[in-house]
Amino acid sequence: MNYSIMHRNYVLLILGVAIALALTGTSFATPTVTLSPSLPSPQPVGTVITWTANASDNDPGTLTYSFSVGVQGKQLVLVRDFGYLNTFPSNPPLQEGNYQVQVIARNDSTGETGSAIQSFTATAIANGTNPVVASPTENPLVALFSAAPCTPPDSMQVAFKTSTGTVQLTPLKPCNSGTLNFYVAGMLPNTTYSMAGVLMDSGHKVGQTQSVNFTTGTVSVTLPTITVVSPAPPEAANEPILVHSYVAPFPVATDLSGNVVWYYNPYDGQQGLMTRSVEGGYFWFYGNGNTDPYKQPFRKIDVAGNTVVETNIGRINEQLVAMGQMPLTDIDHEVRSMPNGNILMIGSLDRILGQGIQGGADIIFNELVVLNPGLQVVWSWNSVTCGNCATMLPTSREAILGETCTVGQGGCPPLTPPNTIANDWLHGNCAQLAKDGSILMSLRHQDWILKIDYGNGTGTGNILWRLGLDGDFTIIGDPNDNYPWFSHQHDPEWQLDSDYLALFDNGNTRIKQNGSGDSRGQVLKINQNTMTATLLENIDQGVQSLALGTAQMLIDRSGTVNGLHYEAGFVDASTSQTSSFYPTGTLVMTSSVATYRSFQMHDLYTPDVQR
Repeated sequence: MNYSIMHRNYVLLILGVAIALALTGTSFATPTVTLSPSLPSPQPVGTVITWTANASDNDPGTLTYSFSVGVQGKQLVLVRDFGYLNTFPSNPPLQEGNYQVQVIARNDSTGETGSAIQSFTATAIANGTNPVVASPTENPLVALFSAAPCTPPDSMQVAFKTSTGTVQLTPLKPCNSGTLNFYVAGMLPNTTYSMAGVLMDSGHKVGQTQSVNFTTGTVSVTLPTITVVSPAPPEAANEPILVHSYVAPFPVATDLSGNVVWYYNPYDGQQGLMTRSVEGGYFWFYGNGNTDPYKQPFRKIDVAGNTVVETNIGRINEQLVAMGQMPLTDIDHEVRSMPNGNILMIGSLDRILGQGIQGGADIIFNELVVLNPGLQVVWSWNSVTCGNCATMLPTSREAILGETCTVGQGGCPPLTPPNTIANDWLHGNCAQLAKDGSILMSLRHQDWILKIDYGNGTGTGNILWRLGLDGDFTIIGDPNDNYPWFSHQHDPEWQLDSDYLALFDNGNTRIKQNGSGDSRGQVLKINQNTMTATLLENIDQGVQSLALGTAQMLIDRSGTVNGLHYEAGFVDASTSQTSSFYPTGTLVMTSSVATYRSFQMHDLYTPDVQR
């Protein structure tokens, strides 16, 4: 196997530092570093403070920086792992108190580090004189609601509405000795909302603060054009928010009439994709691929757009190589939270695997990576080297439609020099932890969905089965359909921890075989004992979307399934169509740009399907 220049460089970096440190009498300078805030301490709760590190080192080498934040006197928490940026907009604490920020500057050639730490104080906004306050944030559609302390064991949430609208609610927070502060999101521009803190105990309302009005601001950024083709039926009101992960310029949320109620404009101007929503008002976002993997970040954000945690592919590669795994060229298509707080992601890489393999071409394939909440790699899986990959996923089975990637091509990862073209063999585009501890992984260019023995981190990594044409299952569908199987699929996921699998059938292979056709939204019932896949829904989307897409089973607030949501993300190579199907009607909405994924949600804090 020919290892890439990137792999060699990572190995040389690690070995070079180890050898240099082991040499008798060899010593290196410790980098000197200072840390300064953009605003002096103290500042009100929720104030975003940008911290800047200034470092120098007498030894040659590139300096990288990591940042940690925490309550003074307690363990600091890593919020951004080592990368080039020496500035960090700190996720502001939502509780008054004394905090610390630490930066570590590392010389990547010598391995030496230096650190600096600064303290700052967050002061309360609400008090006895002003027990309830609504303040603006840097996002004109998000407010910071502050309330005076309440008494345990009560909890508080914020109820907010317009004079004619329905009530929306934030998540609950437990009462403590300090003030309570909430980000309130999901509001229309230039609109006045009434807000109040609702006190709850054991699921019952026991009190309420006074109300305060807040008027949202003007959206000053240019957003895509959204058109409602078919209005939502009444039962769609259970899921009134649509989050659109646009390919550009950035993610946007709308109501079901297409009115913007939220957006995320990255602090560093990163173009990228939002992959998943997380309970509590958080989202995962990753930046577009870069030939320098340290310049491709991925981060978890809150509804105010603050970065909660962040790392980059370069830093992950350091850990992968140290574990004996291959480094990645980018993160690709998936990053999401797991129930235990770990983080699941898909990465891509390319290698020439041998002159007798796919004609000696450079081949793009995938790794799964699991990080712990502290952003450190704890598990990885390689689609070439896994225990039974050679038989269950042979490299001789080339991409079904012969897809390739060239340098700079849209939808493709960076290629390892000097390669300028590669076979896009697998194109992994979705991964999900299943209730039995396995991982479900979609391979678009194989027209397959894999079940991988993850075993909640203790499994073999073997492929347990392959779902799709020429895989391990028999499909039971319409006998008059000459191609019931999905192909070039997106977003296949178990729904509601059940045996039902929803996916977006882009249909590339079927459409090529038949000469025409539309993309479809499917629901399959999977029987892993009889190895059958029963096609329950096969909904023609009315358009071809040969790339991108979403599938989601919709539920009302009681947990009852009441509809199906699909995103045709790449219509006519530049636009997208959102469709939500209900018993009494169908919502159809189009956007003037392509959409990677979309999510229909009860509110910006509550994803429809919790996994």
